[in-house]
Amino acid sequence: MRYTPQKKILIVDDDLLSIATMAQTLLRNGYQVTHATDEDLAFNATKKDKPDLIICNYESKKLDVRQFLKAIQNVRPSQGIPLLLITESGESVSEEHGILDPKQHLSRPFTREQLTIAVQENLKRLPLKKR
Repeated sequence: MRYTPQKKILIVDDDLLSIATMAQTLLRNGYQVTHATDEDLAFNATKKDKPDLIICNYESKKLDVRQFLKAIQNVRPSQGIPLLLITESGESVSEEHGILDPKQHLSRPFTREQLTIAVQENLKRLPLKKR
């Protein structure tokens, strides 16, 4: 039997309740979960931990998401890390960050099942070496 390591997911959000809710769902599904509440912590966690997926609250009020996304543009392509953006209901995601694929965002409110499916879909986008 071949060992498959747990996929690592980084949650970037300034809302601790949202982080806890998403983390609980992800942990129950067998993922390793870390989180960051500001753009500097998120950037450092991306470089250090090399997550398999980043989930980011796009409409965060206290977190400069655009600064974080700009900062990881040089890191993300070389690591091939998929990005799942959480948006408010009805909000569109800016094309300036190359976020065009509907699998790359999830609108609030969402269920635990919708989060699980979105994570699974995004993890399918991992390069073959990281799977």
